[in-house]
Amino acid sequence: MMSASITAQSTKFIPADNKYLEYSDYAVLSFVMQGNKKIARMNRPLASQNKGYNWDNPGARLRFRTNAENITVHLIYSDKHISKSARNSIGLYFIDGKSSPKWTFTTKTGNIVRPVENVDIKMPVPDDKKLHTYEIIMPYGDSVDIAGISVDQTAEFVKPETRPKLRCATYGDSITQGFTAGSIAGTYAFRLAKKKNWQLVNLGIGGRSSNPNDGTFLGKIKCDFLIVLMGVNDWQGGRPITAYQKNMRTFIINFRKLQKNTPVYFITPLWVPSSWQPKNAKFKLENYRQALHDIVKESNDVNLKLIEGPELIDHDKKYFDCVAVHPNDAGFKMMAERLTYKLKR
Repeated sequence: MMSASITAQSTKFIPADNKYLEYSDYAVLSFVMQGNKKIARMNRPLASQNKGYNWDNPGARLRFRTNAENITVHLIYSDKHISKSARNSIGLYFIDGKSSPKWTFTTKTGNIVRPVENVDIKMPVPDDKKLHTYEIIMPYGDSVDIAGISVDQTAEFVKPETRPKLRCATYGDSITQGFTAGSIAGTYAFRLAKKKNWQLVNLGIGGRSSNPNDGTFLGKIKCDFLIVLMGVNDWQGGRPITAYQKNMRTFIINFRKLQKNTPVYFITPLWVPSSWQPKNAKFKLENYRQALHDIVKESNDVNLKLIEGPELIDHDKKYFDCVAVHPNDAGFKMMAERLTYKLKR
């Protein structure tokens, strides 16, 4: 049973920067003025030219614990995500760590290009009047700000349970960001973190290829370990193997300047169906895999590990999207399950 609705006069507004509201699983959090109120804005400061994917926050969370009988969460789908080719606006929520297929939210405008839109989530609240923890999970492919929540006047708040101690950062391209899963719940990074009970900072940026400067940025992100899946866009773009090797070696050097002993797991590029033939590719995808093998072996770094990407998903097109470098939900599920066993943490 769910509690009945209440009038606006009997509600109180809890702004985004109120101590009762907590945020987790993000890279950068700031509070910015919008009108006369502060809103919460998260981002991942990696360049994403003409796309705005850096303003997407896959799996970042708003969290609070209350005995409120009525709860409305106020979100603002902003204009920061400017991609004209890809968008996924579906978020989800948990109550006391549990979810339901129906517990999702999205915009009314389902187009890839859409205006700014305010979205209010009327939460399904248990009618036992006890304290419950609510978590609002951001979508992987849209930019969302948080205005605050509205609750009944008598609602009480306490600090929610802490997030898991281990904090994993995942870095890569659109595969890591989540395209083309049905929603954030289907992405490999989210599935993996959920299975392993980790915090997650998803730093996958659609269209990303190897960039040594990213090692410096990632070195500034607090994490207990880092998972890197990078190379398929280098292959699709025809980047010379030597240039890819140099970029990845320097990436490691830059990361190690800031995090000397953090374990790093490199995943070689996933299997791609032979029917997918990028027009700009000049070298075999296997050459990029071998380049990563060589880099890890030559590093003599006991905290650098290699995972064979082609082993993570069966070599069958049914596990991939029509853009065949992207796994679909079934492929991401298999990938997460196999990574669960390969990552001994």
